[in-house]
Amino acid sequence: MIFLSKDDLKLAYGVDMLIGETYVNRQVPQDNLYWKNRKIYVPSAPGYTFMPIFSDLLYRCGADRQELIGEDFLQLSEAILHSAALLEHKQLGWEAHTAEVVALVAPSVVDGKLFEELNAYAGKLHPIKTVSGRLGTAFPSLNRADSYLFSLVVINSSSFDVDKAIRAWYALMTYFLILDDLADIREDLLNGEENVLIDAGLDESGAEKVMGMIDESIATMNLVNPVMANRIEHKKSLINLHEIIRSIRHSAKG
Repeated sequence: MIFLSKDDLKLAYGVDMLIGETYVNRQVPQDNLYWKNRKIYVPSAPGYTFMPIFSDLLYRCGADRQELIGEDFLQLSEAILHSAALLEHKQLGWEAHTAEVVALVAPSVVDGKLFEELNAYAGKLHPIKTVSGRLGTAFPSLNRADSYLFSLVVINSSSFDVDKAIRAWYALMTYFLILDDLADIREDLLNGEENVLIDAGLDESGAEKVMGMIDESIATMNLVNPVMANRIEHKKSLINLHEIIRSIRHSAKG
């Protein structure tokens, strides 16, 4: 696994140097399933690089940088990810995972309104965006990491634009989760796992929906972190989703 430096995070993703340095120098937390068998804190994999990238996005949305790189916030984030790993390994169900995360953040809630919104949203077995809500996307498969949003309720900064931060989260995670689902689609089909390509439909219309969501991610990210937006746009140019879907459908017929 490739080691990322603070300079790599800055050049590739636009991450603030102090935030990048904090993450790449951090020790792997003990007894945390999310980092099981990992030797470095931020290996070059989306499931780990999203942390400094999102922290930088929060900073760009007005959160205090010292709070973001402080032990309380980092340890809370790590605890949420440990619970997420328990969910991934089927040692917890969604309801139990959500309850664990709620218990983790409850003593330190600053934004009570968002806390209540997240409670109601995550209380559904398959969270999905409502017409008037600011949480979620149209596809449950792209909302599977949303328990991490509970970390936002503890941010204590009068200049923090939480709406902008939520939009940035979905721009980032929609991109990362679509890439993950593209890589796993055949395995997910065999195992009956959630996947955005399945949600959208394995046809031309589904491909257009998914590519449209990537376009939305680029537009939103461009308002927060143009470097990351450029990276998403470049990656999009390399994806031939229509051909991927045609290949899958051909294999299914065979």
